[in-house]
Amino acid sequence: MSGNTSKNVNWRVVTAILAAITLLSSTVSSTANTAFADSSSAKLKALPKQSFVDDGSSQLLQLKFKLDEGTLFQFVRITIDGTSVLEFDAAGNPIGPVNPPFEFVFGHITMLSDGYYAIGKAKGKFVIAMDKLALGIGEHEAKAEVVLGGGEEPLVATDTFKLKSSEPPLSDLVAKFFIAPSTIKKNLKYWTFTIETNEGQGKAKQHDVKVYLSEDNILDSGDGVLGQRGVPHLQAGDFDLIPIKIKVPKTEDNGDHFLFVKVDANDKIKELSEDNNVLSQAANITPNNSTEEKHGHSQHDDDDDD
Repeated sequence: MSGNTSKNVNWRVVTAILAAITLLSSTVSSTANTAFADSSSAKLKALPKQSFVDDGSSQLLQLKFKLDEGTLFQFVRITIDGTSVLEFDAAGNPIGPVNPPFEFVFGHITMLSDGYYAIGKAKGKFVIAMDKLALGIGEHEAKAEVVLGGGEEPLVATDTFKLKSSEPPLSDLVAKFFIAPSTIKKNLKYWTFTIETNEGQGKAKQHDVKVYLSEDNILDSGDGVLGQRGVPHLQAGDFDLIPIKIKVPKTEDNGDHFLFVKVDANDKIKELSEDNNVLSQAANITPNNSTEEKHGHSQHDDDDDD
C-alpha cells in the first residue's frame, strides 16, 4: 500500500513540473511578440556633410536601424526641412510618387517575414539620393522615422547637411543717398556726399564712385565727370559715407542740369544687380561773377579730400 501511495505522489510532482514549463513557455512566447525597438538603434548620416550645390552630384542620406524579434515594421518616412516627404517599404520601394528633391532609394530590411514581423533580429540599411539643385543653397535638416505597428513609437534619427555655391557670393553695391547743392556756381568747388551700401553676400573690392553732370536726367557716356573717389573695399552688410569734391567748369552752359552719382562707376565689381548704382539730383548752374574765386558752399578750395 505504501508503494502505491509513493507512485501517486510522483505523478503529482511530474504534473506540476509540466504545468510550470508550459506556463514559462507561454510567457516567453508572449514576450517574443512584443516590440523591443529603441530609438537609439536608428542612425541617419548625411553624405557629404558639406558640398557644392552645383557640382552635378546627388546628396545622399544613409539610414541604418535594428529591429528586435517580434517587431512589426510598417514603413520608413524621410522628411527634409519639415516639408519634403518620401515614404518607402521594407524593400526600398517608394510608397506613392517620388517627387523632387528625392531621386531614388536603395536598400532593404533583412530577416522579415511576409507579414513584416521580424522573426529574428532584423537590420535595415537604406541609401536615399536627392537632387542638390532642387534642395537649394543653405543648411538642410533631414529626419528619418521608422514607423512601427502595435502602438510602438517610431524610431527617429536626424542629421544636417549644407549646400553652397561654387561661385563666390556676390556683392550688391547701392547708391542709397546723394546729398549735393541745388545751385552751383561755375568754377567753384563744392562738396557732395554719397551713402553707399553693400546689400549682397560678398565683399566688394576696390572700386570708384564718381559724380557726373548732365543736361538731362539720363546718365550716358557723353556726361562729364566732376569728381571721384576710390573705395578700397566694402564688406557685405556695411555702408560708407563718401565725400566727393566737384567743380563745374566755366565753359559749361548755364541753366538746369542734373548731377549724378554712380557707385562702382567703371562696372568693375560683379554684382547681384547693376540697376541700383545710380542716383540723380537737379542742379541749376549759374555764372560766377566774382573776380576772385575764393570758396563755394562754405568750403575752401584748398580743403583736403579727407
